Amino acid sequence: MGIENFEPVVSAALPDIVALVPKEPAGRLGRWEPKGYSRHGTRVQAALDEIGDVLAERLLGALELTVDQLAVDIPPDLVSGLAQSTVTRYVTGWMGDEQCATKQAVAIVEQVHPGAADRVVELFEALRDKAAVPDATGDEAEIAAQHGAAHFALAVIVSTAVLRSLGTAVAGEAPAIVGVALGATAIVLPTVPKPLGYAAAVLAKRRAEYLLPQSSSTSAAVTDHRFWITEGSVPANADFSGNGLVAAVEDGVVIRTGVAEGHVPISMHVLTGPPEELDLVGWDEVVEISWTASEGGAVLSGIESGYGRRCWETPPWPGDYRIRVQVTGRDDAEDSCHLVMWQAPATPEVVHKKTDRLGHRLRGEPEPPLVIAPDAEHRWIEKSSLGEAATITVVRGLTPEEVISTLGGDPAAPVSITSIAERPAWQRFSLPGHGYVPLLAVLEVDDVVLAVEDNGFQGADRDRLTALSRNGKAASLYWNVNANFQLALAERGQLSYAGHPGHDPGAPHCEDLDFDDFRHRNAKGLTVIARFAGRGITADNLAAIYAADEAYVLRG
Repeated sequence: MGIENFEPVVSAALPDIVALVPKEPAGRLGRWEPKGYSRHGTRVQAALDEIGDVLAERLLGALELTVDQLAVDIPPDLVSGLAQSTVTRYVTGWMGDEQCATKQAVAIVEQVHPGAADRVVELFEALRDKAAVPDATGDEAEIAAQHGAAHFALAVIVSTAVLRSLGTAVAGEAPAIVGVALGATAIVLPTVPKPLGYAAAVLAKRRAEYLLPQSSSTSAAVTDHRFWITEGSVPANADFSGNGLVAAVEDGVVIRTGVAEGHVPISMHVLTGPPEELDLVGWDEVVEISWTASEGGAVLSGIESGYGRRCWETPPWPGDYRIRVQVTGRDDAEDSCHLVMWQAPATPEVVHKKTDRLGHRLRGEPEPPLVIAPDAEHRWIEKSSLGEAATITVVRGLTPEEVISTLGGDPAAPVSITSIAERPAWQRFSLPGHGYVPLLAVLEVDDVVLAVEDNGFQGADRDRLTALSRNGKAASLYWNVNANFQLALAERGQLSYAGHPGHDPGAPHCEDLDFDDFRHRNAKGLTVIARFAGRGITADNLAAIYAADEAYVLRG
């Protein structure tokens, strides 16, 4: 007796059960990769929980009538040691009051017959070769379904044999048998090699679904001042002495960063051909090189690959490719990178722009002189709490109370900034009876009033700004996450300028500020305000505003 006597019984029953497993859930099982999110109950319960109720109930519905009539003999020595439990009462609350039939049944089996579900897993694993389908053919979905159906059917047969041998009604019911089988499948099947044709089918699917152009934004994991795009290798060495930025390796490319470790934001475009324009504005280094893909489907370092399409990948077919790498911020270890690639015959590398100090060092060239940008003192705004959306207004000639009133607030009715910030996000900018309301905080310093609207825009209103300038000057800068941007200046009740200096001519105090360059745009705007009003806002000023913990509701 033993497992060798059980094998013919299993093999005989297998085809009939396989035929009952629906294709779509079978395919999901055939691809199953556990995430380990569930920690409920035993390992079979946790696996069943992660599989999910919908898949479990669909498989139970497909097999329930057949399992009710299924009889599978099992040699007694294979179920020895599974003694009858003396438990007469049981609870099933480990997953809450609402449980699907399979979860509830498995929970009861684990209490009444401890060890039985584990025995199913052990025997299923020992017999898994009986469910192998090495010659499975078809597309990815068909092969995954054949793989999943055969192994789930094997688990059902083993589960039926083990649980019915225990002689109790609770263990012999279809929900318990199917539930334990499904949990066992979720545990064992990910360790079983896929059929021989599966990898080719997955590749064919990826190629069929890969459409050009592709665009995405993500981040790349940086190790030792490098990130890479490869077909699987982790490049040990790369020579950046030629262009100071990017090098081709055996199965991809490696990009040199200013950041030593961590992540770098990336935007990427994969095109059908070379880009129509060469954009050099806003980038320190721009280089093009060629590389050869042996198989295709290279991915960024730090991005996991898995079934089917990856989070981001180069075209999943071999050939010669061209990549244009554009970077900024390397000298300050605040890298930002833009990649453009397309399929093209190999050609020599081209350095379109080379201005950062790191690139010069890597190329063995004399470093350019260090230049302090005129907006450098205002770049703190980019890492502040106002980085995404705000309006900052500087007023000369009015009191704080006059500024608050002109912008639509009540100087006698302050509210706590802290209390607003501690609200749930959906309530943060609303008050009962008023709907959305922006908040204004002010600080008087050096004969000017600094007004800050976190995610507000009243100071950007041209009529309000001219009113604020009635006794002197007023200047505001407004920006938000949708790339809206406005600089406005007024003096003695007259609007001097309003617009984007990069698009709208006539802005004063901008001679040495390049607004065509998108980098540090808010800092440049604050520099203009400081020059116009004679006083700007500092990080210490913003800290003082928050420390005062007072703001005013602007009612429009």
